Amino acid sequence: MASFLQWRKGFPGLLWSICQRESRIKVFTRWRDAGFDAPQLLKNAAFRKNAVMEQDYPLLVEFWDMIHAGRPAAVIFRLKHDDGRKPLILQGWPQPEQDVYSGLLKEAYLPGGYNSACYNAQLKMRLGDADYPVFTVDLENQTLYDANKAAQTLFLGEEQSERALVLDDVVPQSLMKGFSAAMEKAVERDAWSGKLLLGNGERGLFSAHVRLTLWGESGKEVVRVALVNVDARPPKLEEDGALAICTEELRPALEKLHNLCEPEVDGLMLSHIQMGSGRVAVYGVGSVFDSLEWGMLHAYEGTIAQDIQRYSLSSLIVEDTLDSVKSIDWALFAPLGIRSYFAKPFYAEYGLHAVLILAAKRQRGFGADAEAMYADVAAAFGQLMLRWRSF
Repeated sequence: MASFLQWRKGFPGLLWSICQRESRIKVFTRWRDAGFDAPQLLKNAAFRKNAVMEQDYPLLVEFWDMIHAGRPAAVIFRLKHDDGRKPLILQGWPQPEQDVYSGLLKEAYLPGGYNSACYNAQLKMRLGDADYPVFTVDLENQTLYDANKAAQTLFLGEEQSERALVLDDVVPQSLMKGFSAAMEKAVERDAWSGKLLLGNGERGLFSAHVRLTLWGESGKEVVRVALVNVDARPPKLEEDGALAICTEELRPALEKLHNLCEPEVDGLMLSHIQMGSGRVAVYGVGSVFDSLEWGMLHAYEGTIAQDIQRYSLSSLIVEDTLDSVKSIDWALFAPLGIRSYFAKPFYAEYGLHAVLILAAKRQRGFGADAEAMYADVAAAFGQLMLRWRSF
């Protein structure tokens, strides 16, 4: 054990693990001479986007897809601050029968440096070592660029899996407008996540939870489309306008719920899930949310709702947002001084409709008994959501 501790202390990089259900990361080593904030690179999606060279950034997005899929993965990438002179390697693997994903981050020692041949080899990751359907679309030509075997089989069947997949096999012309709009949002935001209707006359239509990522291949504007989860049948389409409640009625109703909470709860939030547009709208009351724009929109990707759906959670507790790997924690909660929160989902006939979030400015503000302690608040919130949907 002593020799292992000595080895760990001298490890030239970061050793880390992520508890996936809690989106919490633990770092076991210090990388004092990294030259950049290495823990922040693992925690904060916005930091990664700003720090990593544009053409390598999609490789990191692919790596995070593999974390969520529970598959071993590795990626080599470069940072802007040193003009890519010292490539890094990020490698990870799932722990057997545990909800933990472990890995390492360190300098990649590459004979001959990071040359074009190395980058071209990594581009083969575009479709991912994934057992879910993945394809890419060339936006300029509006054509399907390439597809993995799972996508071929889903849209064409086993008997036609050798035929080249084309865009009409994936999206009928009647639904192309919505698909194109989602791709444009992926270009604007670097990623888009939500539900889309896909299919063809032979396969039939189906809905899928889709993740779209801008792929930074030189000279091309390519969007990577990953079908993370395919539904058995099309959902009832949500019309966001039909669910709107008057602002003057919603705010006092949420403030009344906040008054039912313990004094240690510094804020209460409604997160409204707009799966059809790949967004969430947030409405917060309490002192900690005083500066928050009422009804502010965030991408669904990296939210509390996404984790709740991914792991089928009845509730979620984050003990410290500064140890989180969810992008919403770094984009919204941490800047407001929120260090911990308790979240409870509420469903409608088409799926996840809203999330109740109780927030605290201190770490570990909510214990394992939070669901029981705030059952009355949750019940009242559920009734409010029913009235909201009936307007």
